[in-house]
Amino acid sequence: MRIRTTVIDDDAYDLKRITNELERISLESEYLFQTSSYTDPDLVKDFQSDWFIVDIDLNGKSGFDAAGRISRENPAAKIIFCTSHDDLVFQSFGTNVFYFVRKDKLHSDLIDCIKKYVRTQENWYLYKNADATTGIDWNTIIYFEVANKDLYIHLSNGSELKERKTLKQVISELPENLFLQPSSSYLVNCAFITAVKDKSIVLKDSSELPVVRERRREVMQSYLRYNTWR
Repeated sequence: MRIRTTVIDDDAYDLKRITNELERISLESEYLFQTSSYTDPDLVKDFQSDWFIVDIDLNGKSGFDAAGRISRENPAAKIIFCTSHDDLVFQSFGTNVFYFVRKDKLHSDLIDCIKKYVRTQENWYLYKNADATTGIDWNTIIYFEVANKDLYIHLSNGSELKERKTLKQVISELPENLFLQPSSSYLVNCAFITAVKDKSIVLKDSSELPVVRERRREVMQSYLRYNTWR
């Protein structure tokens, strides 16, 4: 899983410690941290990171103010306060903070933070290629297709991704009642289906995918469950 991370700490030594720890975790785990670091929150111009690790006690500036700006620019970002002063943690109540990392417990607290973050990503399909693991919102996947032992992921923005994976592996990861399987080659997101016919499924773009005879009943039942429980 790739995690884009911005680190803000006015102490250059602590800034280096944090980025080094993230690099260490990247080397030792499946989590790839892509980091940028700043000693001054005013220098941050790109707010598209997944994580913002912010020192609460910035020299002459408030980490709380920095967190507020980050939340306004990117409401989906996870703000992680990093501090040597436990007493400042209590001042953060009421702010949009995802986690607290203690500088004297840097490694263990970052690992716990990762575990919590992964739990929040359960609505995402983890796409793996040679470079990294990327989270894809299940709701943007129109359908999965297997051809020539490759898995193709067709997305709502018109793009297509490919990875080496079986449909059986994908099925074990699927959210409940969202996808149906019309044949051994396809898994289709019910949200993109406009009609289910005897021999095909009609998608929102008017394209059709085949339904094999032995799966017709199961497809109808799956689509009914989706419309009942959504």
